[in-house]
Amino acid sequence: MDHSQHRLANLLLDLVFLVQEDGRIAFVNNACIQTLGYEPEEMIGRHIRDFIHPDDYAKTNTEMSNVVGGRARFGFENRYLRKDGRAVHLQWSAHWSPKEQLRIGVARDITERKRVEQRQATLLTLSTLAQNAHSLNELFSKFDATLRQLIPFRGFAVLLEPGLQLAYHSSAGNLPATDDWYAVPMSSAKTVTGQLRLQLVGAGSLLMAERDVLQFAADQAAAVIQRFALQSELLHSARHDELTGLPNRRLFQDRMETAIARCKRSASGGAILFIDLDRFKDINDHFGHGTGDKVLQAVATRLAGNVRGMDTVARLGGDEFVVLLEGVATRDQAQAAADKITHTLGGLLELDGIRLQISASIGIALYPDDGTSIDQLMRCADQAMYLSKAQRRKQPE
Repeated sequence: MDHSQHRLANLLLDLVFLVQEDGRIAFVNNACIQTLGYEPEEMIGRHIRDFIHPDDYAKTNTEMSNVVGGRARFGFENRYLRKDGRAVHLQWSAHWSPKEQLRIGVARDITERKRVEQRQATLLTLSTLAQNAHSLNELFSKFDATLRQLIPFRGFAVLLEPGLQLAYHSSAGNLPATDDWYAVPMSSAKTVTGQLRLQLVGAGSLLMAERDVLQFAADQAAAVIQRFALQSELLHSARHDELTGLPNRRLFQDRMETAIARCKRSASGGAILFIDLDRFKDINDHFGHGTGDKVLQAVATRLAGNVRGMDTVARLGGDEFVVLLEGVATRDQAQAAADKITHTLGGLLELDGIRLQISASIGIALYPDDGTSIDQLMRCADQAMYLSKAQRRKQPE
């Protein structure tokens, strides 16, 4: 290429390379200054491998051999390294000139296009991960790995409200502090659920596009947190009594099934206490259902406070409660637990200035003496409760 051709090539915005068969650069136009940060004189005479991204050299070397072999190439993409160390994505058209014994290549900088494509791919990945998340820890771990492909950072952390409790942390440095980390809020439906924080490399800062991606990740995480919270709330509502917060009939039966299976495996015993408040209808009639509800809540609190952690207290409905006692071997042990509950519930109860004397009738069913199934045990305990209530009515006030 003569001087006039060099001058014309220097007018082009795309890179123009003339490369010898041995890989040394014979000519590069002035576009290299803007694209790669080098003056042409800094590149001419050096081997082209000095400027190719190490991860892309193998495929580029294969491509160069194909061009020298007479196969022109259009649209080949690889990465070069700028003088400042940043990667530049280039798209090449190249062919071999047998006469000049030179490989002629024209390259266009497609870095911004690649960034846009990568951002779009990252957004899609983050959205897919959020939709398919089974746990928060799994979600945050995959968000961490995904964001690292786009944004250079040392540490990734997630903090959740209330009080911004640390929920996930992967870092080469210390635990996240506001002054050391770049933070974005996680919010959904105007409710702030926490923060995502990045510990950037050195004194680096995020580009606006990177901030947008991080905020998208935070919004997706917030939506997942809200979804899990709603699912947990719905599950709790489906398995717990709304008034007292105790397990309801459905959850109690599930726990009975599990307890019976354990008893069968270990050849151990257990008991059911069926509890019905005495004269509860009179309380509702005289003081109203609001007071009656408060009585039920107070009874639930007293019952839950007088059983072991391994036992279960549930409200079946109305003024009926039931207690599942595990590891109870004899009827005397079950009766002792029932007597304790009778004593606990038998005291005065003061609600909103109203003093009430409450009591309860309790029926006992023992596993396996009185039955080996849920229906058998519940029926036996229910019958024993009605017998107890009838006997109490015969007693003088």
